[in-house]
Amino acid sequence: MEITDVRITLNRGGKVRAFAQIVIDGCFLVGDIRVAEGKEGTLLVNMPSRRLRNGSFRDVAHPLNTETRRMLEARILAEYERILAEHGEPGEDGNGRSRSQQLSARFLAQEYWTNEPTPDE
Repeated sequence: MEITDVRITLNRGGKVRAFAQIVIDGCFLVGDIRVAEGKEGTLLVNMPSRRLRNGSFRDVAHPLNTETRRMLEARILAEYERILAEHGEPGEDGNGRSRSQQLSARFLAQEYWTNEPTPDE
């Protein structure tokens, strides 16, 4: 199986950062894949799903093994990062740092763990 195309549509606002479509072997399209922000700013790839009558969700399409899931996630997130680099990531600060870089700096800062200000503040 080869992913021959990945298409990303950025979404402004909310936890869903983008929607993705993938083309497998040039002949099968899977759409409604979501790139969402998880806890602490991590990015998650959510497979297409539908809401059941009881309010829960069930995947419509999903990988059957871990290796395939990792391959899909890597390709989708790589394309997402490329699109962000082209169009400018929403949430960049005045220094050009991306949202993920801002979050990393925040979590690595001494203040986050000890409630003491960092020396550069």
